[in-house]
Amino acid sequence: MYPSDIRPLTSLRIVAAIWVLIYHFRDHLGLDVDRLGLVAKGYLGVDLFFILSGFILSHVYLSRWETRTFHYGSFLWARLSRIYPVHLVTLAATIGIWLIGMKMGASFDPVAFDPAVLPQHLLLIHAWGTTPFVQWNFPSWSISAEWFAYLAFPAAAVLVLAFKRAAWAAVLVALGVFALVFWAVEGHGLPLSEVTRLGFIRIIPAFLLGAALYQFGRTITLPRALALGGAAVALGWIAVAATLRLSDAAIWPAFGLLIFSLAEASKTRARGIMSAAWLVYLGEVSYSVYMAHLPVDIAYFHALDRLAPGITGAAAWLAWVGVFIATLIVSIATYHLVERPARTWMRAHDPFAREPASEPPHEPVI
Repeated sequence: MYPSDIRPLTSLRIVAAIWVLIYHFRDHLGLDVDRLGLVAKGYLGVDLFFILSGFILSHVYLSRWETRTFHYGSFLWARLSRIYPVHLVTLAATIGIWLIGMKMGASFDPVAFDPAVLPQHLLLIHAWGTTPFVQWNFPSWSISAEWFAYLAFPAAAVLVLAFKRAAWAAVLVALGVFALVFWAVEGHGLPLSEVTRLGFIRIIPAFLLGAALYQFGRTITLPRALALGGAAVALGWIAVAATLRLSDAAIWPAFGLLIFSLAEASKTRARGIMSAAWLVYLGEVSYSVYMAHLPVDIAYFHALDRLAPGITGAAAWLAWVGVFIATLIVSIATYHLVERPARTWMRAHDPFAREPASEPPHEPVI
């Protein structure tokens, strides 16, 4: 049986977030880090988040669905309390930086910063095909996709529980859905990794795979050595395949193996590096890291252009590392001043509550 708090999966979130940040910061200062395949494939960190989300939400809510103690309104309110306050604050920060920058004469892409699409962002539907491009706080497209998955969670629960006696078959179905989506999207000349304004399509197979893997994990228990071996194989394959720039289809399933293996290893309650308190804490902060990094990116590099234009060599590398430090500082502040208190307040004022909230304190979300 899985522990209520699967600490290695919480820690995995910061690893995925840093991978995404490296990808998004790769083009700054002419450092040419994009030549590294592992950097160029950093966008796949979002897909890792999506699979993780399906696994953890099933861990928290699937048994409630089975026992008919699942309350859809409270579920959605809890999910909103996790994502919406930070979304609002980082969107407001992006708007504020845009306004200040415009007054200072900075140039911004008018398509990327179009006030006409702000209502879609406020409604969390901007990755449902309602906007022409990824705009404003660009990473929030994935939060819009997550909101779609939350709304559809009952469908995922029904599907994976339909394979209760053959849970492995649900995993195969999820992989088949991924293959179908991948073929349909790539067949039209658009890499799945670029499906952002239609992010709700991208999350479907990932979320479903996470749910199916959780259900499968309820039926078996791997020896810890085998589970750790599976995690090592998955991590090694992801590193090699990304470095060689293999197709996303060759990398994507390994995320499922990594998540499943780490979760299985946690059943023994033995502590490893992925259960270290400092890494778990960074995992808890990772949502704020992910959501705050674009406003930090814009402010940091615009300021750098004005204060130290044209830097190269070691100074450029130090400046590039500095943006990660700045992002972490801002994110820790956002986590403690916005994310945690807002979530606590919203949970305490759940308009759909029938009983006191009982969610695990470290429930992961992208």
